[in-house]
Amino acid sequence: MARAFDAVWERFLAIEGDEADTAENRARLAARIVALARSGDIEEHERVEAALIHIRVLAEATRLGQRDKTGTAFAAAVHPEAQGGHAFTPETIAAMSTALDRCLDELPFRIPSDALKLLSSSILEEASRGERDSGRLRLHALEALKARQ
Repeated sequence: MARAFDAVWERFLAIEGDEADTAENRARLAARIVALARSGDIEEHERVEAALIHIRVLAEATRLGQRDKTGTAFAAAVHPEAQGGHAFTPETIAAMSTALDRCLDELPFRIPSDALKLLSSSILEEASRGERDSGRLRLHALEALKARQ
């Protein structure tokens, strides 16, 4: 697990930059790797890819939420399109993370990385439209995955 963590962390920081080197991101990544390792039947390279996608989705959701906190809250309240519809609170980010975790709990652990990307983007898309319930975010993502097949 330590080798997987190091591999993901190095790639994550190369993509996101040094400002992503936070205790919160480390904890999120460690939790995802432990969850993937507990599943048992997943190879290390698959665990690395799945964990990298997961932490990048959470980083993007956090970034979108921060954009709202840095002075655009009023513009978004008056003109939601000024934000592109993205105003993620910490609660929304938690709901998106929970939705993705629950999707992954329901699916076999050997899902292709493009399926994981579809789940993640579906959750982000639905949250950007205003959905804040983790159960409905999960259902939307799973339906999008079913429709793709």
